[in-house]
Amino acid sequence: MAVGTRWWRRVESEDGTDVWGGPDDVTVAPSPRDAIEDRDDEREAADAAEREARETEARETAERETAEREARDQAEREAREQAEREARETAEREARETAEREAREQAEREARETAEREARETAEREAREKAAREAREKAAREAREKAEREAREKAEREAREKAEREARERAERDRRERERKEREESEAQDLVSTLPGAETVPPPLARDAAAREAAARAASKANRKRRRRRVLAIFLIAGLAVAAVWIIPRLIALVLALVSALGVGPAPEPPPIIAAAPVAAVAGPPAELPRGGSTILPAQRVVALREAPGSGPSEASADRLDTVAVPFGTSDRDVLPALELPVRDVADAPAAWQRLALTRAHRQLLVLAVPTGPIAVRGALEPWERLLREPDVGLALDSPPLAPEELGVVTGWLADVVRTGNLPQKLVVVPGTATGAPSELAVVAIDGTQASAPRGVILPLGGPSPMELLAADPAPDVILYR
Repeated sequence: MAVGTRWWRRVESEDGTDVWGGPDDVTVAPSPRDAIEDRDDEREAADAAEREARETEARETAERETAEREARDQAEREAREQAEREARETAEREARETAEREAREQAEREARETAEREARETAEREAREKAAREAREKAAREAREKAEREAREKAEREAREKAEREARERAERDRRERERKEREESEAQDLVSTLPGAETVPPPLARDAAAREAAARAASKANRKRRRRRVLAIFLIAGLAVAAVWIIPRLIALVLALVSALGVGPAPEPPPIIAAAPVAAVAGPPAELPRGGSTILPAQRVVALREAPGSGPSEASADRLDTVAVPFGTSDRDVLPALELPVRDVADAPAAWQRLALTRAHRQLLVLAVPTGPIAVRGALEPWERLLREPDVGLALDSPPLAPEELGVVTGWLADVVRTGNLPQKLVVVPGTATGAPSELAVVAIDGTQASAPRGVILPLGGPSPMELLAADPAPDVILYR
């Protein structure tokens, strides 16, 4: 190896060619063998570096392709999941919208069906009510026509029977008159043939005397017939007058009462033959209450059940009243059932008389619930005076609380009715408070503020039990179920 020789350094290019550059460092010139080995080593190093670079590049390329493939797979997976999610959300939204639309259509269909059903039911109900009303009107009309026809047939039958009876009586009288005439003529013939004094009379004279006597008898008979006809005409006129004044109005009232009982509308107050006859007496002991005794308070406790307006009298309502009232009976105080009947005007009088007959059959009290309205209480009670003169009829005023002077007028008048009719104590239920009531009346206030006065309570059915009401201090004297 030479020392101190200047060499140019070979620089390998990137494409593998040797490039000699300018002067660089001064080195020791290698020997050819060393130079060859060095070149081989350098080539191997370059090959190794190049191989390593290629491997690195291949590895990086593989890693990059793997990353790209994974990224692509990830993007495809995310896109697929996004598409699936959007499809699922779209399906859910469509399903929800379909369900909402179906629910809305179902609700509309049900509402339409409900409206149609209600309209159909309303039409059917109106048709039924119309048919029932027409049936009632037809039944009432038929009943009225039947009653009129029966009354007319009865009048015609009575007139025919009377005419037949008069004809028979006239025929009987004529027969008796003819027999008497024949008997008188026979006696006259006997007298003609043999006159007193044993003297005989010539036949012409006897015939003249018989003719004169027969003429006299005929004239007397004609006069008697005229007198009888005159008397019969007078009796017939009197009978027609009595019928017009007494019988015909009662027949009309009977017909109207029958029509009213069938529920056709208001009718005038019926005559006594429809209602229970008054039993009040002027003298002697007073009439008794339905369950005995002549005083209501404090011997008896009244339990009243208000009847629905328009309902007809029935045994079921009377039995129901007994069932409601029985639990209020105690060992020291009897219970008196009462039927409270709301009335408006005199058109309700036939129904009131019919209820009175029903309550009397069940030994119950009838209480008239009379509204006063804009008129005075005394004037409102006048149409019901005849019913209030019955011993088993009480009064309940459907009015605002009365002034003391007005209440005094009403109680004074009712006390006079009780005294003059010799009636038992009469029940009077008034709103507000009541003081100074006459002893003839059992005046009960429904205010309940006076502890010492008789007290009444108004309750609905199904309210406090009888045990709870009787346990109150003080216990009510009158219980009104309305």
